[in-house]
Order: sequence, then structure tokens, then C-alpha cells
Amino acid sequence: MISTVNTNIEDIPQISKEMKLIERELMRVIEESDEPVRGILRDFFAGGKRLRPKLVLLSGLCFSPVNTKMIYSAVAAELIHTASLIHDDVIDRSDYRRNRPTINYVYGNHTAVLAGDFVFAKAFEVLCRYNLNRCMGYLVDAIQEMCAGEIMQARDSPDKTVDEDHYFRTIEKKTASLIAACCKSGADCGKAGEVQIEKMGLFGLYLGYAFQIVDDILDVTGDTSEMGKPVAHDLEEGKITLPYIYLLQDSVLGAKYRDILSDRKLAAGMKAQIIRDLKQSAAITKTYAKAEECVKKAREILDGLPDSIYKEILTDLSGKVIKRNR
Repeated sequence: MISTVNTNIEDIPQISKEMKLIERELMRVIEESDEPVRGILRDFFAGGKRLRPKLVLLSGLCFSPVNTKMIYSAVAAELIHTASLIHDDVIDRSDYRRNRPTINYVYGNHTAVLAGDFVFAKAFEVLCRYNLNRCMGYLVDAIQEMCAGEIMQARDSPDKTVDEDHYFRTIEKKTASLIAACCKSGADCGKAGEVQIEKMGLFGLYLGYAFQIVDDILDVTGDTSEMGKPVAHDLEEGKITLPYIYLLQDSVLGAKYRDILSDRKLAAGMKAQIIRDLKQSAAITKTYAKAEECVKKAREILDGLPDSIYKEILTDLSGKVIKRNR
């Protein structure tokens, strides 16, 4: 069936009213904070796709009209995601995000870690205030998985023996777990049954896989001005993501780069050479095919849910995830 929905990750007209409310609540959380926290966080919260709160809303709206629990579960999900980004920038020693200096770059790691902790605390304040106990359970599990995934990646990096199965276990924890928790939280707030909640979680899991795979492709092929962060940062950090795993499977290029990819301090010009060879190989095409496979599985899961405009939007959105350029 040809989709009648015209939407993208940034703009979904059918939930624009609800997203404006969520945006106001996010800003309220920041503005009610004391200085200097307010000043530190204000710019960081500007912009962003707000994918996770949108997934909370859409997953809930598949089962019931919008309600207060959906709104505040979405707010908490975005706060948790934002806190994790602040901490990620410290871990990755990132200077820029969304074309803006990171908190750690401007204020130092100490302040950035505390700012991330503050935002986590605000998320739990929201969850407690609105008695979102089951949503809290989903999100706490996701936070634990995210931390475990970061530790796994730090332990493995650089490791040229990382294979596809290990890569998927890592991104399930690092990225897909929170997206799955958002979908489960929304469904729960929409009073879906347990089977439906689990289906929404599985949809989110496969969507999260696709999202992270495309992120890893964009780290290789993206434009710095559009992405708002340096290209090939994963390579500099010694992270062997799916494009590099497929590059190493190439009979010629694998032998050429197997040892080089284990070296965090690449020789001058080597990064550009690796990226050039990667783009000319079949690795990028193969990686996109894997992302498309994950989207297909996500859509198959949605097929088992009741028909609605919101299910159609989720179906359409899953395709937009792999066509984005940032």
C-alpha cells in the first residue's frame, strides 16, 4: 500500500500540538533550574530530532487518545536521552554536537558529568511526579543496558575481531534499548495489553538497530556541516562499527587494513585513505541493506497491530530513519 502520510523525523503534523506541549515542558524543566545549571543546559536542549518523545506519543496513540501520562513519559524519555548525550560527549571527547560546542568542551568534563546527572535526576522527578511507575521500569532497564553497552564498546575498542553478532549486541544496549523502552512506555500509557506492549518494544528494538546502523554509515559518508560533528570520529576512537566490519570481510581490503584499524593513532592521511576505500567498496551498500532489513522486520511487527493513522505514521517514519542525512 502506498503511504498517504507526508512526514519526516523532524515534522509530524498529526502530533504537532502534543509535541509543542512536550517542548514547553522540557523548557520548563530547564528554566525552573537554578543558575548556572540553567545557562549550561539551555543551548544544549535547543534543536534535536525529538525522535524518542515522538515514538512515545505515536506508540500510545496507536491504542488510545492522548493523555497526560503519554506527555510526561515522552518528556522523561527525552530528558534521559539528553543526559546520555551529555555523558557520551565526555566519553567520546567530542567538541561539537549539532554544530554547537559541547558542554564538556566549554565547561570541562567535571561540569558536563554533573550536568548529565542533573538531567537524569529531572527525568526521574517527572516519572515520580506523574506516577509513571511502569514507564520508569522500562526506562531504568534501558539506562542499565546503555551503560553496559558503553562499557562493552570501551572494552572492545579497538578490536579488529569484533563481528556482526557482537556489533548488534552492543547497539542493542547502547541505542535500541532506549528506543524500545520509549515504544513500550507509550503503549503502556495508551493502556495497551501486555502482548501489544511487547510488540511495540520489539518494533522499537528493530527501529533502534536501523537508526544506529545509519548513524554509523553517516559517520563515514556524512557532511560535517549537516551532521554538526566531525566525520569518521568512530575511526579515530577505534570503534569497529558495521561498515568497518564489512570492510574487513573484503578479501583485499580486509588484509590491507586489519592491523591498521587497531591503531587509534593513525598515520597522517591514513584516515582519508580508509574512508575513500570504504566508500569505493561494497561495505556501505551492504550496511544500508542491513538497515533496510531491520526496518522491514520492524514494519512486519506493526502489521499485527490495529490499523490507525498513527500506525501508518510509524510505518512511514521507520523508512525515513534510514534516509536521513544527519
